[in-house]
Amino acid sequence: MAGDKLIEVKNLCKEFHGKKVLKNISIDINKGDVVCLIGPSGSGKSTFLRCLNKLEVADSGEILFEGVDICKKDVNIDLHRQKMGMVFQQFNLFPHMTVLDNLTIAPIKLQGVDANIAIDYAISLLEKVGLADRADEYQSKLSGGQQQRVAIVRALCMKPDVMLFDEPTSALDPEMVGEVLSVMKDLAEQKMTMVVVTHEMGFAREVANRVVFLDSGEFVEENEPKEFFTNPKNERLKIFLSKVL
Repeated sequence: MAGDKLIEVKNLCKEFHGKKVLKNISIDINKGDVVCLIGPSGSGKSTFLRCLNKLEVADSGEILFEGVDICKKDVNIDLHRQKMGMVFQQFNLFPHMTVLDNLTIAPIKLQGVDANIAIDYAISLLEKVGLADRADEYQSKLSGGQQQRVAIVRALCMKPDVMLFDEPTSALDPEMVGEVLSVMKDLAEQKMTMVVVTHEMGFAREVANRVVFLDSGEFVEENEPKEFFTNPKNERLKIFLSKVL
């Protein structure tokens, strides 16, 4: 239903140095969707995700976020980014700040949230991800998995309408991957809208309600997880899955 659409992407194109990285990409993302984007390196997955919140500026096309075309030059993108949480491969925490300060600086400075309210909310989120006892620690004292969980909480502290994940486990040691994916699974169960670029096929199969395969800058195939993984239609997808499953 149209009323359920959160993001509408229409004919999105992006070039780097004359190479077309995204070729007329179109997709609707509905409230509560967990959309996993998979595909080979260089297929345009991260570029697409970065275009969604204008970390990369598309050359043409539209991105309607909550009905507003954020590709237009007169749009205050900073206001819209507050509703788009983003988690990167690297954690990007401020090393000179405690965990709690990392979590509360944006709500206080950007949204004008009262400091006590911001702190209480941040601590409640830390409790949910098992890190309440680390609120006063610095980044250097945390494992990679703990830092990534803090990065997720930092995004959630802004109370976003959608969470964008760009290969959030790719920089982690294998034993730390599970603790981050567990937090993401919990978010999905809470009906958080999520767009996830990932190489974790098990996560895509278990948690996503839609899986999209990108190849050479195009959406080649999309389906619900069971059909996507057990009965792929596109030959390029079949080859890709044969190598990663």
